[in-house]
Amino acid sequence: MTNTLVSDAIRTAAKDILTRGYAVVKLADFDTATLHTAIDTAVDFFQRPLEDKKAHGSTDHNYGYRPFGVEYSMSPERPDMNECFTLWSSRLDLVPNAQDIGGLTAAFLGWRDSLAPLVQSVLDEVARAFGADAAPQFEKASYLQINYCLPAPAERELLQDRHEDGHMVTVLHATAPGLELYVDGEPTAFLPAHDEVVIMPGSVLTALSGGKIEPLYHQVRNYGLDDRQSIMYFVNPELDEPLFGWVDSADGERADIREHVQNAPSMFGLPPVEAL
Repeated sequence: MTNTLVSDAIRTAAKDILTRGYAVVKLADFDTATLHTAIDTAVDFFQRPLEDKKAHGSTDHNYGYRPFGVEYSMSPERPDMNECFTLWSSRLDLVPNAQDIGGLTAAFLGWRDSLAPLVQSVLDEVARAFGADAAPQFEKASYLQINYCLPAPAERELLQDRHEDGHMVTVLHATAPGLELYVDGEPTAFLPAHDEVVIMPGSVLTALSGGKIEPLYHQVRNYGLDDRQSIMYFVNPELDEPLFGWVDSADGERADIREHVQNAPSMFGLPPVEAL
């Protein structure tokens, strides 16, 4: 890609977020290969015995392996029908026994390093639409997560209930059908192509934009598939200084939204966001 084409893609993605409520971005060949290396390496990990996987999960389930039953989209009685692996920032020290899964963590960090510059460029373009110089920095407070879907009973209509992710944006790729985006209030099936990701605004971007950009609600339908993965980059602003929205409120003030950022994961039974 030339710089002009890259700039055009970034401008188009930012415009789509502002006008359509989400963006679909086509990846370069190298980034596509990096994405699928991360997915394939994670699939190999998930096929290990449960006790082996649990050796790489923190006690609060926030770092490394997260077993089925911890995370939910709407209610603890309806857990998401998947197990997960997460990697926050570059903090391998937070993943128990990370030295034993170096292939997995290296593949994840490779995908993060491909993705982060694109995300920063798109968010900077969105911020400029509101008169800001740039979007907040995010790498220290953001994390990668892959969901490995588990067999679900036929009566369980949704693998994940309708929700928004509570971040600045989520950048997602899924390997098989199931994802439904709420567009104009209606669930609409969406499957990224092999070389595509979708960028979905969350309520932190809503707060930054003074409500101009709504969070994109979505869900995952149960099609009875036995081989489905989704990999997400959950993008949170860093919290080491006050974080103000880009738009004045009705009283002319701009509120510090750090508390909203920190507490959003509690919606899903997870610990607060930290800047690591």
